[in-house]
Amino acid sequence: MPPRKKNANASTAPLPSPNLSHPCASLLPAVLASSTLADRPHPASYHCFLTSPYYPSPAVPASSPPPKKKRKKDEPALPNVLDEAIDAKVLQRKLLGWFDGVKESRGMPWRKEVVPADLTREERAQRGYEVWVSEIMLQQTQVSTVIPYWTKWMARFPTVSALAMANIEDVNSCWSGLGYYSRAKRLLEGAQTVVREYAGRLPETVELLLGIDGIGPYSAGTISSIAFGQRSPMVDGNVTRVLSRLTAFHAPATAKSTTSFIWALADVLVPVQVSSSSSPSGKQSDEDEGGLDDVGGPNKPGAWNQALMELGATVCTPKGPKCGECPLSEECLAYAESRFVAHRHSAKSPAPFSVDTDIEDLCTLCSSLPYDDDGGPINHAVEVYPMAKERKKQREEDTAVCVVEWVPSGGAEAGKEAGGKVLLIKRPEKGLLAGLFEFPAVDLPASPSAPSSPKSRAKLLNSLLPTLLDVPDPSILSSPSSGIDGNKLTLLSRIPLPPVTHVYSHMIRTYHAERVVFTSPALPALLPASSAKRSSKSGTGSKDEKATLVQSLPGRGKWVDAEEVKGENIGGAVGKVWEEREAAVSGKARVGGKKGASGSAKGKKKEKEKEEKDGKQGSLMGWFGTKGGAEKAKVTPKGKEEEDDEEVVVVEETVSTKVQVRSAGSGAAVEVNEAEKKVYKKRRIAPSSDSEAE
Repeated sequence: MPPRKKNANASTAPLPSPNLSHPCASLLPAVLASSTLADRPHPASYHCFLTSPYYPSPAVPASSPPPKKKRKKDEPALPNVLDEAIDAKVLQRKLLGWFDGVKESRGMPWRKEVVPADLTREERAQRGYEVWVSEIMLQQTQVSTVIPYWTKWMARFPTVSALAMANIEDVNSCWSGLGYYSRAKRLLEGAQTVVREYAGRLPETVELLLGIDGIGPYSAGTISSIAFGQRSPMVDGNVTRVLSRLTAFHAPATAKSTTSFIWALADVLVPVQVSSSSSPSGKQSDEDEGGLDDVGGPNKPGAWNQALMELGATVCTPKGPKCGECPLSEECLAYAESRFVAHRHSAKSPAPFSVDTDIEDLCTLCSSLPYDDDGGPINHAVEVYPMAKERKKQREEDTAVCVVEWVPSGGAEAGKEAGGKVLLIKRPEKGLLAGLFEFPAVDLPASPSAPSSPKSRAKLLNSLLPTLLDVPDPSILSSPSSGIDGNKLTLLSRIPLPPVTHVYSHMIRTYHAERVVFTSPALPALLPASSAKRSSKSGTGSKDEKATLVQSLPGRGKWVDAEEVKGENIGGAVGKVWEEREAAVSGKARVGGKKGASGSAKGKKKEKEKEEKDGKQGSLMGWFGTKGGAEKAKVTPKGKEEEDDEEVVVVEETVSTKVQVRSAGSGAAVEVNEAEKKVYKKRRIAPSSDSEAE
């Protein structure tokens, strides 16, 4: 997408004059003409102004498209390189020299300066395991977040063999809070494959690494180059952005031709290992002799791949790239384009190049630039590369949740005392949040025309609970009993909790929870997996909609102490539901939705000031002063930016309901009286910004 419009009053440093020495300089006037900039007609060789000993000749197809389980022989070749191309060694020297000065700045414990050839086979395999874990954790996660998790993981599972002996619950426990839990599962399965097929030693080549569960082309290239010094390419989002800008490549991100080009380009730019034991021919070649001896450390391929990632993460960022600090700015074609366009419109700067509009062999890979007005060419900048991905709208779905608690007969109803237990159900081993624990739940299919209602969700939960635990009389789920029979299972209370919204990578899911508290002399028995048969009368909607419901399964549950729920392997959404339950038990109000681990300082300050003013310490009644009576009170929520805040409205309603009264003493009876009661409800009208995905 084109760069955002900048404040007219903001001062920005002018771009340098056009780079006359760039191999593509003579093409810029025709490629960037005002009338054709959006289409940007250019030859196929426009992107190929870099060459190396590994660049394919016109008669030889590219040798390294994206690595696959089965390679195809008819992969497309890279376009012919320009006659006056830049030697890849120029880029390698500049980028590796830059990386030498910054590689310690972010303190990554998995970055180690070692000579692969000097290590034993076991030591190299251990190094490969460390890199493997770090790269899997770094997918979709920031470095600062990963560092403590990587350290904890390596202490818990120091070797591949130690990891292979663990179970999924141990792995998820160590991973808890990092998100994208399927990554942890794939690490476990991959470790088991390594132990089973490779005697616990990670293989060193891309081809063998691709045969391990959970290792794809990116991870294979990363591990083989960083840990074993292999000349292997790797492409992630950072590398794609750097190479797309370096070559001014604007093409659909998911197109096969795009990935083939980027992977082939990444391959030809990887330097050879200087060590004679790692060079392709078994000895140091004349082309590499002395070229990079003083930069990049002892492992050139690994340092190069890490340098590309580091450049994309810290300098060549998606927004506001620091082109003035980039070691490759003079070679970057996107930067050359932006400099040419910026100076072409200056009356004092006549066009320095002769315009040659006869362009043959036009590029068929690139798409038009996203400019639809005359202002586009003026604002042309490096941010237009790579081509923006088309974002799919996240679907919105609901889940009915039941926080089931049990207290022994005569115990405290709060559930935290006198042996209170909470029911957790393990999710299936595949799919979203695989293997984690949750409260009994039913996922409802997306149905904008017929959204779920409290009544329909309650009906689903009434059908679900008898399939999970032994409820002799399902009718007790409808309402609390008027008295407690100490000899049988009795429903003490059933109250709704405020809904919780959780944002995943592909959907926004709202969890509508109820808290159900039972009592009986003995802990209710959990039903085995054979009781999975559902009642045909449960649920609402059409037969097709019922078939798509996903619910907690019998035979996968366990009772845990209430105070231990937070320490279980639960996902972020389940943690939010539990926080709402704890707030309900303690009588404290929860203001606004949860956004990340904590709200903004501004939101916290306003919340604290309001609590002190009302003197209610967070009680819902505290948000209604003596003035205003039953008027609605809007609460300023927590969040990063005001315009993105989740708005919460607290409303007062008067309803006829059953009110429970309990004395403080243990074992006291429960009185249930019909009365008029003021109910204060929180209603969320926008989702939070927490994110988590499969």
